[in-house]
This record gives sequence, C-alpha cells and structure tokens, in this order.
Amino acid sequence: MPTIVTATFSSYSGHYILILPDEDVTVTPSTTDITTVSSSWGDISSMQGREFTGGWFSVDADRLQPFDFATYTDQNTVALEGSNFPDGLVEGFHLLSLLDHLSNQILYIDDPAWTGWNYGLDRVRFVSPVTVDDVFRIRGTVSEVIPRGDGQLLLLSCWLEVRDRVKPAMTAEWRVLWTLGDGDRA
Repeated sequence: MPTIVTATFSSYSGHYILILPDEDVTVTPSTTDITTVSSSWGDISSMQGREFTGGWFSVDADRLQPFDFATYTDQNTVALEGSNFPDGLVEGFHLLSLLDHLSNQILYIDDPAWTGWNYGLDRVRFVSPVTVDDVFRIRGTVSEVIPRGDGQLLLLSCWLEVRDRVKPAMTAEWRVLWTLGDGDRA
C-alpha cells in the first residue's frame, strides 16, 4: 500500500497529495498569488515549514533548441522519434534546470553577503508533460533547515503547478546549502 503525504496550505483550503512510490500526484490548484519566504541570517530556522509560491512562467519556444545545444542532446547518436512527443515539449531536465530561476525571487536571505549552492536532489518525478503553450509556477514548502558547518542546509519540497491542470508538471525534493560571508562553501 502506498504512503500518502499531505501538506495543507494555509492560504487555500486545499491539499497537496503525494502518493509514493507511484507517480500519481494530485495538486489542488491554488488561488494564491506570489508568496515569498525570506529571513535574516540569524533567524533562518524560522523558514522551516513555510510555504512559497512563485509567479506564473512559460518557456519561450526559442529557448528549446539552445537548451538541447547546451546539454548536447542535439548530438545524441540515437535520436528518439520526435513525432511521439507533443509539439513544443519542454524536456524534463529543462524544467528541472528552471528550479533556480523560479525560486530566485521568492526564497532568499535579507543579507547581501549570502550565497546559495545547489546541494542536490533527493527525489524528482516528471508527472505530466509541459509544452511552450503551458503556464506554470513553482510552489512548495521549506521542509527542513539543518545547520551544516558555517551554513544552513535546506530541504525544499517543491512542485511545478500548471495552470488549469490538476497534476503538476514535476515534483522535487531539492537541497540547497546557504552560506554567509566570502562565498566559501561550508
């Protein structure tokens, strides 16, 4: 029997339901606007449990081929048949690479000397396809804040909510390491 994890949003009387280990994920569409999570460095632990919601975003069609070029997938020797995919498909790894951009203005420390490091991903699922015609945004919760060396290791439970769709595009358990000072990694 799968495990059901539910997080209730205080800003909307809905639930985010994640069923593990299956890929079935349901998101109750949000009616909230942008929700930022910020803190001073000394109060960073207060971010734990806080929810965040980014602004609506779409991928420009002219960004698809440069992504393929930058990741060398345009040089794959065994190319998959493109007619099997929706027109204007945004690759899963392209969506994943947008996490930093989508969270940049909604998760931060109120100190100009802080630095954020991508620490890794514990779990990622590409739940439903996204095309250049879709509009989506990042949503999530700061699930953990753990002191690590001179920094703080955050676990962000996030998903990409697609406008007018029940299933998200992607879910991810993302770890980021935030440090303060000269940028040396903790």
